[in-house]
Amino acid sequence: MTYKQGPEVIAGGASAARFDMVCSAVQRLTEAKCAAVIVIGGECGSGYSIAGSFDAQLLLPGILRKMADVLEREQALRRQ
Repeated sequence: MTYKQGPEVIAGGASAARFDMVCSAVQRLTEAKCAAVIVIGGECGSGYSIAGSFDAQLLLPGILRKMADVLEREQALRRQ
């Protein structure tokens, strides 16, 4: 699936309750301190949810930046 323009992923959208339920289940099943779920182009739209302690959530911005760096490098390699 390719997107000419990235889908809008917002908090509190129409499917927020469903994303929250899935994210809470991921956290519980993995016994994680924190879990994050990002849905892009799902049947009920796009969005995200975060479940966990505030202290663990503070780590997310750095983790997401590192993920973005890795993804950008991998995409650049695939384009070559």
